[in-house]
Amino acid sequence: MKSQAMVNQIKELESQGVSIRRISESLGISRNTVRRYLRGEDCKKSATERPTLDWMEQLNWELILKEVNSGVTKKQLYKEHLPPVSYKRFCKVIASKNMKPQKPAPRLAHVPGEKVYIDYCDGLKLTCPITGKKTKTHFFCGVLPFSSYTFGCFTENQKLPNFIRCHEKMWAYFGGVTPYAVIDNLKSGVKKAHLYDPEKNPTYCDYGNHTGFAVLPTRPYTPRDKASVETAVGVVQRTFYQEVRNETFYSLAELNVRFYEFLENFNHQIMKDYGVSRWDRFQNEKNLLQSISGDPYEFVEWKTSKVHPDCCIQVDKSFYSVPYKYCGQSVKVKLTDKLVEIYNAETEKIASHLRAKKHHSTLIEPSHLPPWAIQNSKFEVIKCKKIAEAIGPNTEALVNEWFSGSRPLAYLRRAQGLCRLHKDGCSREAVEYASAQAITFHKHQLSFITSCAKAYVARPRPVAKAPERDPNTIHLHGGI
Repeated sequence: MKSQAMVNQIKELESQGVSIRRISESLGISRNTVRRYLRGEDCKKSATERPTLDWMEQLNWELILKEVNSGVTKKQLYKEHLPPVSYKRFCKVIASKNMKPQKPAPRLAHVPGEKVYIDYCDGLKLTCPITGKKTKTHFFCGVLPFSSYTFGCFTENQKLPNFIRCHEKMWAYFGGVTPYAVIDNLKSGVKKAHLYDPEKNPTYCDYGNHTGFAVLPTRPYTPRDKASVETAVGVVQRTFYQEVRNETFYSLAELNVRFYEFLENFNHQIMKDYGVSRWDRFQNEKNLLQSISGDPYEFVEWKTSKVHPDCCIQVDKSFYSVPYKYCGQSVKVKLTDKLVEIYNAETEKIASHLRAKKHHSTLIEPSHLPPWAIQNSKFEVIKCKKIAEAIGPNTEALVNEWFSGSRPLAYLRRAQGLCRLHKDGCSREAVEYASAQAITFHKHQLSFITSCAKAYVARPRPVAKAPERDPNTIHLHGGI
């Protein structure tokens, strides 16, 4: 059946006196078709020859639209409902019923090798081989918008260490670094979202400075700012997720190996809009990427802490001293595997310590204390030594061992707690026993010493010695 515009054209030419032969030649249709339309036969088709509109009333459109908005494909719904119309007609009806007002959006022009779009979504589930318990994963995706070259991997969570580790894998896969990284407002990248001035995660910014890219958070609730990665995530969910829906994965490594096989085929598939693959387009921008830094990134964690009246801050259950003039102020703490660096509000370094290997440790630099506090601390050290000497030799030996190092003030609180045990009701014998246990097993934590002192019971302790026998009762077997 020809369009109405074609029918009108045939009637217009016939009214101008053009012959049927000339009409068929000019419009590219047969003469019999021209005669049929001039007789009006196609316009007189009975309603029974056309698909009736009753099928629209038989379908639950509210449920269909709900499933479409939840992610179910129109092709799947067409197979399930089997309406007596074509698939194209079915999609048009859904579009007309699901029509929403759209805001105009400018078309984005992407510069080769300038940006990478990054996003997270829910991943597939892992199965424990022993208990059969299902564990949720998360899918990390990065896309170069110019070529649509895609990278992805599954992770356990979206926390900052995994977030940075995924970036390192992505740069290695691309073979370079882009000047900008456009990210969503997840906590690992953006500490506080804002339309004009978002507060970025300082650790993520530190990693960006080390690697060579700047962080560009998108506007809140505006997914079109990173449309390329949103499209890539949708394609992965519709293809890879459905492809492996009947497979069971027992580990994250197994799942990622299976996905990398899919990713290679995905990036080498021919795109209909361009006639070439993502890999082919990526070759045009590969050389424009910045080189990857050869120095490995040392993970840095930033925290905020308040300086206590004793000139110390508490970080991860340990105490570190700060110059006394900052008492009562908030400071920024930079944590690495080995160091603890403390900065004031103007980002000036005011203190630095080796990171404590054990919890409840106290690291005090004498120069951070006021002069009167230093004199008072020295007096407290002498006082603790006298109290330990009065308790017993084991306690005195333990306290002297603590104060014999280069930083005796670091153990002042612990020594005061040890001397306090005798005043709190523990006998001298109990404190002596606890001090001996601490020296024997090299456990100097105050909690261990306190538990030993409270568990001590004043009774004779068994002493291991060789058994004694009467020489007259010893009999030797065999001849001499």
